[in-house]
Amino acid sequence: MTENSKQNETLMNDATPSFLVEDMIIDRFSPMYWRVDGPQTMSFAITDYENGFEASFRSRATTDLVGVSWDSHDNKDHQFLAYETKYDYSGMVWDFDIELSPSMPVLNNETLTPTLTIQYTENDETKVAYVVLFNYANQPSSRTAHIQIDWDSVKAGFSATDSFPVSNIQRISFSGFTSSYNGHSTIPLAQAEDGYIRITNSVTTGVNAKLVLKRVSIAPHDYGICSSYDDHYDLNPKRIVSNMAALGYQGFVNHYCGMSKYPEMSWKNDIGKWQIPDTLTTNENVVNPCARKWHEHFAEALHDVGMQPIFGVSFEMYSLAANGFWAQRDWNNNLGRTGYEPPSYFFSMSDQSALAYLNKVFVEFADMMNIGGCDVFMQIGEPWWWYNQGSNLPCIYDYPTKLAFNADTGLYAPDLGTIYEAMNKTGTPYDEFKAWLRNKLGQTCRDIRSTVKAQYPSAQVCPLIFFPTIRTEIETLVTDINYPSEHYSYPNFDFIMTEAYDWILEARLNTAYQAVSTIPTQDLNYPENKVAYLAGFVPDETIAHVYGFDKTKPYRTPIWQRVFGDMSNNDSLGLMKQFIWAYPQVMADSIVIDAAQLPNTFYVGNTPYTAITDDTPYPPEIYL
Repeated sequence: MTENSKQNETLMNDATPSFLVEDMIIDRFSPMYWRVDGPQTMSFAITDYENGFEASFRSRATTDLVGVSWDSHDNKDHQFLAYETKYDYSGMVWDFDIELSPSMPVLNNETLTPTLTIQYTENDETKVAYVVLFNYANQPSSRTAHIQIDWDSVKAGFSATDSFPVSNIQRISFSGFTSSYNGHSTIPLAQAEDGYIRITNSVTTGVNAKLVLKRVSIAPHDYGICSSYDDHYDLNPKRIVSNMAALGYQGFVNHYCGMSKYPEMSWKNDIGKWQIPDTLTTNENVVNPCARKWHEHFAEALHDVGMQPIFGVSFEMYSLAANGFWAQRDWNNNLGRTGYEPPSYFFSMSDQSALAYLNKVFVEFADMMNIGGCDVFMQIGEPWWWYNQGSNLPCIYDYPTKLAFNADTGLYAPDLGTIYEAMNKTGTPYDEFKAWLRNKLGQTCRDIRSTVKAQYPSAQVCPLIFFPTIRTEIETLVTDINYPSEHYSYPNFDFIMTEAYDWILEARLNTAYQAVSTIPTQDLNYPENKVAYLAGFVPDETIAHVYGFDKTKPYRTPIWQRVFGDMSNNDSLGLMKQFIWAYPQVMADSIVIDAAQLPNTFYVGNTPYTAITDDTPYPPEIYL
């Protein structure tokens, strides 16, 4: 390691930040900072409503119950954007109005009584108290009421007789459920049931009624940020946008619409499974109403601050409601599955029902963007033929694919073996099958673009290409069939998005540079200003081991140094946008981009670090 490289591995003590962090005062229980969460069988969203919030939900099973929560410790925000941690609720009175949906029981229902769940700590033990709301309501037999809770005298239990300490409360939660709720037996409902809880006119008075909120002020910079619905479905979208703007992000935001939270689904008795809709047959909406509402509010919030989303949709089906008939399969008929638990599966590009579903997903998300006042920008997220990583068998043998290949060529799909063995199998029908698969992928992506443009003629649509799986040192079948360059070339798409995070995690920044400097421009003919780039990412503790890092060691900052170094290398290229993956990582590590010190310096909280722009190896001590 050179002396310069050694210096690069250390923090820069002489940097002086130009950003400002101020203290604001907010009411405890401020509407934007509530969260919502529940079981996978439910859908839910928390959004602004009048001067408060609405937590909307869809129940599909008898045990479905959603929690609408206030956390005494803010673990969702950047250290310069978080509200003060305060566990003591004593000396405070809380007034608010509540409105429950007609599908919920009235406040004083004897068997299904709406409550406020209090999680507190006493003698180092976590305990729970249930405050029955009708005891503190001005209209106890209604679904609409004014409620006043004096935390010094509040009591739990149906008759409000049980005292509990209020000096160390971790979380409070409203429970959202319909009148069909039965906590003792999980049975799918005959039809999904929608509900909501609305909290408005919230006022806190007395001691502990106010909280200090950090608010950083950062000059706008050119780097963009990614967000992901699967990661922050539980938050108010306005909270996310407010934080992005405060951190100086502007212009484009790349948003992954996910695959586990947006799908509508229903129970099918004949197969005993949840299933996503067969929209080709029924023309049903494929995005559930809660996800729809969340994304409409998200787009509107971005539009209000002058930011433009790019919504990305992947080729994945979440396992809970996946239609196995629509999935890619290997030679042994195993589903093409990711390594996540629970897994996701990949849509076959030959099944007409699967393709109808996928195209409708894109149009519906484009609709949400349009309703929010934004131009339509859509990203086809990492489209590819999968392979099962345990066996290395390619997932190119689902029945519709084999049938379509035969119909197009008169040939039968041959056994190509593993992704490595396939490279040695040439001539008829091997060459024809490989070419056909590559063409099918490219044409599927172009068809999605055509579908979106049929609805929104001015829409901009791009593919996302992950080059580390295509430009591998050892060529494999998937590097061949997953790069239909003739289809991906400009102007077949309006712009292109690339990523190369594996190379960054391997400290191969010179190789990563090719993902923006040469491959999209020279191979695919895109002008530089129509090339967007996903930089990053920093794996969290749950997956650090996958990349060889020891989660107990300080591995995160060295990765950030290379993420910023990688972007610095690309600054002069005149790209459409460089995006950091992603919002949760930026929040967790309190990353600050100080425009005055770019491209060499970034901050982790108050600590400045220099970007590493070359192939300097990672410190050996951070590896397993």
